[in-house]
Amino acid sequence: MTGTTRAIETLLQIMQDAEVPARRRIEAAEALLGFEAPPEAVGHAREYLVAVFEDGEQEIADRMDPLKLSRKFEAAKVAPRTVRTTREEVDRTEAWRRYEISQRHWDLAIATRNTPPPGWADDLYSPDYVAPPGWPPWS
Repeated sequence: MTGTTRAIETLLQIMQDAEVPARRRIEAAEALLGFEAPPEAVGHAREYLVAVFEDGEQEIADRMDPLKLSRKFEAAKVAPRTVRTTREEVDRTEAWRRYEISQRHWDLAIATRNTPPPGWADDLYSPDYVAPPGWPPWS
């Protein structure tokens, strides 16, 4: 095999040796998959893991580790997306909040000829406030 090192060759020998306990052979396959290795070595490791987890005569506990390893190295881990609010988005939301509060305050003051009643802008001060798209007219 081209591009192999002595460590890779030893891991392949351990993985293919039926006299070695299954746990150690699985660890050898994991070591081959977890680091850069020649494609042939990676292929042998994957084939070995598949042979173990597809062997219906093995105990389920002995089949799960190879199965998890195969999954780990065949696909990227799925993680929830992180949504970060940019400084510009925070500034835009606060600009809309100030604009809508001042507009509502002005409209209520003119309509009632008095100061607005308690709670007149609770929805605008709420942490759940969602700003309209774009920037307010006076920003």
